[in-house]
Amino acid sequence: MTAALSVELIEFDAGSDLEARRFVESSGGRLLDLRAVRGGWGKKKESNSFNLTVFNQQLYSLLDAGQPVVDAIQVLGMNDKRGKHRGIYDALLQSLRQGNQLSDAMAGLPSIFPQLYVAMVRSSETTGTVRSSIKRFMQYQGQVDEIRSKLKAAATYPAILIGVGFLVIAFLLFYVVPRFSIVFEDVSSHEQASISFVQAWGGFVRHHAILAWSGLAGVTAALAILVFHPSIRGWVFRKILATPWIGDRVWMLQLARLYRTLGMLLRSGVSVLAAMRMTEASLPISMRADLQAATLAVSEGKAMSNVMAEYGLSTEVAQRLLLAGESSGNLDEMMERIADFYDQEMATWIDAAGRIIEPALMVGIGLIVGVIVLMLYSPIFDLANAV
Repeated sequence: MTAALSVELIEFDAGSDLEARRFVESSGGRLLDLRAVRGGWGKKKESNSFNLTVFNQQLYSLLDAGQPVVDAIQVLGMNDKRGKHRGIYDALLQSLRQGNQLSDAMAGLPSIFPQLYVAMVRSSETTGTVRSSIKRFMQYQGQVDEIRSKLKAAATYPAILIGVGFLVIAFLLFYVVPRFSIVFEDVSSHEQASISFVQAWGGFVRHHAILAWSGLAGVTAALAILVFHPSIRGWVFRKILATPWIGDRVWMLQLARLYRTLGMLLRSGVSVLAAMRMTEASLPISMRADLQAATLAVSEGKAMSNVMAEYGLSTEVAQRLLLAGESSGNLDEMMERIADFYDQEMATWIDAAGRIIEPALMVGIGLIVGVIVLMLYSPIFDLANAV
């Protein structure tokens, strides 16, 4: 219920019931009922999500033009013509007009504004550099999105190849082979090994169609769970990290994210220990224990360069740059240089891996399809020669 005593139905993102209640009350309304909205297959849930990147760009432009924070948020709320995120802007304005800082207003919406972003804004409010802090976070997002887009682009074509190859092989095994097997029913299975396979598999699919198609559906479902289930995906990620070649590169990618986040927070005025604790949430579970132990060691007065090397969170290059940063007092700059070095290494590796993996997949899928087709047609040629 709004302040004008009218009942409105709104849909918004919230991490918990408490946040949803605070969200409605801070915008001047009263929560009557709260229900979770579950997206279906045809429902585009992402279209209603709050775009933090666009928000940062617009907010930075208004602040750079000399607008106060309250006026800038109000203008952004008025610019939301469809009103999809009106509640977010109303909650921010309500909190700001009550005398709270921008960081406090954002902290009330943790599902919209991440902890790192709130910490950066809070540390910059004491020095009056909110605009610079927002710009720095925009640069951080751009760098993270750039390496993520490279990974997606490198994985798209192999994923398409695997998907198409799986469909082609399934079509041959479950549709073509059972029909070809009828041709060889009167031929002795001992004459050709390929005939034996075609007869055995084709007969099994024709006489146990439900079992065969259920097995195909089970394999497809298992692959889908493997890709989309968080816990299984985490288990696969840990197994990948254990491999010598790919695991080292994935570990380097996570190290780049670690040092870039630490450098951004330190440059924004966040203390070293606070930055290390906040960075834990952005790392995979397999790295959090090491970072927690490193944070404890730094709190005991040990040098960060030695601690990061001791717990496997740096390489030789990173350790040397950390030593240089500790001696010169520009640790934040050195961490960003370490992240840039890792990103360049990853970009080079992605390009090289793409040149190897894509042809290898094409050759592998072509060989499998070729073997199946050869097993189908070679008995026909043998039968024709025998006649």
